[in-house]
Amino acid sequence: MRWPVAWGAAAAGLAFAALFLSGGSSPSRLFWIGAAAVLVAAVGWVWRPRRLSLEGSVFFCVLAAFVVWQGVSIAWSIQPSRSWDYTNRGLVYFAFAVVGALVGVPLRRFGALACGLLGALFACALAAKVVPGLYPDYERLARLRYPVGYWNELALLAAASVPLGLWAVGPRHERRARLGGALLLYGALVVAVLTYSRVGIVLAVVAAVLWLWLDQERLVVLGPLAVAWVVGAVVVAVALLLPGVSADGQPHPVRVQDGLVFGAVLLVGGIVVGFASRFVLERAVEARVARAAAVALVVLLLVALAASVMRAGGPGDFVSARWHEFSNKVSAQVPDRSGRVLSTSSSNRWRWWTEAWNAFTDHPVRGTGSGTFELTDRLERNTQLATTEPHSVPLQFLSETGIVGFLLYVGVIAAGVFAVLRRDRTRVWLALSLGAALCVVHSFVDIDWDFLAVQGPLFLTAGALVSGPAETSPIRARRWLASAAVGVCALAAIYSLVSPWLATNRVSAALDALTRGDLRQARTDALSARAFNPLSIDAIFAQALVERNDKALSLYRKAVDIEPKNAETWYELGSFELRLRRPRAAYRDLNHAYTLDHNIFGPGSLPGRALDTARCQVDPSTCPK
Repeated sequence: MRWPVAWGAAAAGLAFAALFLSGGSSPSRLFWIGAAAVLVAAVGWVWRPRRLSLEGSVFFCVLAAFVVWQGVSIAWSIQPSRSWDYTNRGLVYFAFAVVGALVGVPLRRFGALACGLLGALFACALAAKVVPGLYPDYERLARLRYPVGYWNELALLAAASVPLGLWAVGPRHERRARLGGALLLYGALVVAVLTYSRVGIVLAVVAAVLWLWLDQERLVVLGPLAVAWVVGAVVVAVALLLPGVSADGQPHPVRVQDGLVFGAVLLVGGIVVGFASRFVLERAVEARVARAAAVALVVLLLVALAASVMRAGGPGDFVSARWHEFSNKVSAQVPDRSGRVLSTSSSNRWRWWTEAWNAFTDHPVRGTGSGTFELTDRLERNTQLATTEPHSVPLQFLSETGIVGFLLYVGVIAAGVFAVLRRDRTRVWLALSLGAALCVVHSFVDIDWDFLAVQGPLFLTAGALVSGPAETSPIRARRWLASAAVGVCALAAIYSLVSPWLATNRVSAALDALTRGDLRQARTDALSARAFNPLSIDAIFAQALVERNDKALSLYRKAVDIEPKNAETWYELGSFELRLRRPRAAYRDLNHAYTLDHNIFGPGSLPGRALDTARCQVDPSTCPK
């Protein structure tokens, strides 16, 4: 097998694993797929390194510096174990970018591979609507998210596929490829709408508009786009009328019945797109017809906007109402149903963005540590609603890695854009570049960095785009030095991925052994977990469960020293002191936990009862009568 073919197969396998097997934001899946990406990147670079352009080299250097800075932030992180895990995500994405740079296949083949993988992804996602048993929790929530795990990320992939579909229906492809492009456009629209993702739907429309504006063959692709999206809109309208497809909380029999109806309509729609496309693929739309259609669309949008403004009482009231809805309170959380598509609410993003900005102003240079916004939110929130990320990647990096990390992140984007613009501007280049740009824009308002299903293919594509045409480095007598350096870096990356993963597994094993009553095995597993990840408070808590009083107390204090701003560490320490009959120390530490995050001390909760008990023992007058 020739090198480009073998390398293209390896890249395709990694992209498939990221799209279909990443399990949402699962850390364990990140380990397996990430370790494979690191190994493939290391072997490829040692076996046949690429000669990168200056622009491509700058991109990889800045990306590496950003990942290193994330790792350095562990030193001052308010959650060092979480920062280690988040640094590993950066390592994996860097490995995907290296694999993309090493692919060496023409961009045309790369684009065709992307179309095939995304088409298969959408077919799998829609099949889950037809067969409800394909993914769990469907009876409770109807929003389409399988197999990516998060509806907004699936909608983003649908939007990013629109330029690829429009490229595929171009006149320079054979008929089967053009038909596949039309079906990709059809599936992308249906998927995007059934996710109920407002930003995803808007980006899909924006992608089509940008393509029609930038592509010189816009009149050729306008017909297939119209056919695919008109039929797709009809199918979506039927789907939204079926409670078993569009509504939450439906019983399984309803899901099955309406799923079969939806499957039949979806199949008929695909057949219609296929037959109708045969008549429009060979015919370009006249320029005057295209202009008339564009003008009609703009007029419809303006009329709808004017009607909304008048209904709100005028422009001022309209803007005020939309801003109030965008910066909504937690109590105004937008429900997960189809009506959310017309809402302008930020779904609490404004509060999270404010928290991220406040964290940055408190720690402007270094930040709070990579991946620590979950704790930042717990320190600042005044409600039970919690989050792990601020739903804005730039603001997240600004708050977690400070101005240094933020500037490195901006540098990665700038270097990537500059390197991509230096490539030959073909139609497939435009499709891939637009798809990557949509992913960057979407990251401004969501938690994209947490999802390998999006970031893996994105960095794979970025590596292919910035690296330029395939050109291997000449063989030198001392290339073994560079190979040794690559091997050392790969081993370090593998260790960084393996160690926290093994620690998590050992913690689970320790708890299982404790459940069985095997204290000796539980202690052994807990010590192993701490050896693999000495920063993990979960490993410390697991060991504390099997140690005697003084030793356990020192372990709880160790956890507090590692994460002094985490209410959980103070609560565990105070609870243990309460069991040791040290009420004053227990009340002091439990009260400090309450100060850090009073939301966990709700009425009737375990923390609330522990605090009340400690208070009662210190001051009997506070005891309930």
